[in-house]
Amino acid sequence: MPSTPSHKGAACSKCKGPLEDAVTAACGHTFCRLCLPPPSQMGAQPSGRVLLCALCEEKEPSETLLVPMPLGPLGETYCEEHGEKIYFFCENDAEFLCVFCREGPSHQAHVVGFLDEAIQPYRDRLRSRLEALSTERDEIDDMKSREDQKLQVLLAQIESKKQQVEGAFERLQQELGEQQRLLLARLTELEQQIWKERDEYLSKLSEEVARLGAQVKELEEKCQQPASELLQDVRVNQSRCEMKTFVSPEAISPDLVKKIRDLHRKILTLPEMMRAFSENLMHHLETESGVVTLDPQTASGSLVLSEDRKSVRYTRQKQNLPDSPLRFEGLPMVLGSPGFSSGRHRWQVECWASTSPETDLPLSDIPRRVGVALDYEAGRVALLDADTQAPIFTFTASFSGKVFPFFAVWKKGSCLTLKG
Repeated sequence: MPSTPSHKGAACSKCKGPLEDAVTAACGHTFCRLCLPPPSQMGAQPSGRVLLCALCEEKEPSETLLVPMPLGPLGETYCEEHGEKIYFFCENDAEFLCVFCREGPSHQAHVVGFLDEAIQPYRDRLRSRLEALSTERDEIDDMKSREDQKLQVLLAQIESKKQQVEGAFERLQQELGEQQRLLLARLTELEQQIWKERDEYLSKLSEEVARLGAQVKELEEKCQQPASELLQDVRVNQSRCEMKTFVSPEAISPDLVKKIRDLHRKILTLPEMMRAFSENLMHHLETESGVVTLDPQTASGSLVLSEDRKSVRYTRQKQNLPDSPLRFEGLPMVLGSPGFSSGRHRWQVECWASTSPETDLPLSDIPRRVGVALDYEAGRVALLDADTQAPIFTFTASFSGKVFPFFAVWKKGSCLTLKG
């Protein structure tokens, strides 16, 4: 809407001269303020709220009323159609109205009020949103403080574990110096990862606080706007004031928590494992365990895999399986997944293994579970009693490319189960 009034050059309806300090009646007549007749001549109504227009009173004295409305200074909002100052707001059409628009047929049945009255619900809504945002910002600040305390506890625990590690390795420093270095490096890596995730977490919270602060500032500024500007802004950008739920990010990832807990359990067993010597300790600290599952794309049709792909059962009845170029045909065999192309890995299985040609193993006790330890770089696969860690047999080979665990179940009804 134009901001400049259109009364320039207009004449007073009474003195016919240029308008000075103009007022406009509902009937459309415009007067100089000094040209208004005294109240005694204008027929004040019993309520004392409105005055009769002196010119229209001669024609329709019972219907035409004069409402003195000073025209505002330059820069205020005026009606594009009539050039009159905006005094009203139509809630049905969300439009600004001048006195002529108000009396027009388009808004007769609508809910129309003065600007100051119409703006109040919007101001109240903005204030309510402002209070909610301020409360949310305070809650996030409190959450950040609490989570920072938790992180400090974790870092203190990491520091404590570092001291335990140093104390344990001092007793066998010459023999286990390399293992000490590797374990301390792993702890340091975890410590760095905690700091990294802490910084990322605080950064996300700071961004959210900054965003909310910007909204708070914006809403505070909007609350100070003139009624006409605020209503116009609300009508265009009302969706920006809608509530948005802030989903708090995790202060520390589940994967990192799992790594910390796993390493914590391993460190607790150090004094006992020192007595079992460095070989068992090396496998315990450096071997990835519990990662092997059975690959259904390679399983023979006579094998039935469990849903978790941790166990397999042999049956003579062939299953109708999807075609796969990797599937074993004829022999009841299946490969483990994933394959390995580097590093040390360990898994446990309730089964038996054999060399080609076969090798007899004179064992005093038959193991309930067998541990398999792969050292890719050393070209070694060791079988151990999973309960006692006693060595059973070691395969040696020169690996190239990816290698896969290999399993076979020969007898009807027999099964094989992988253990974590």
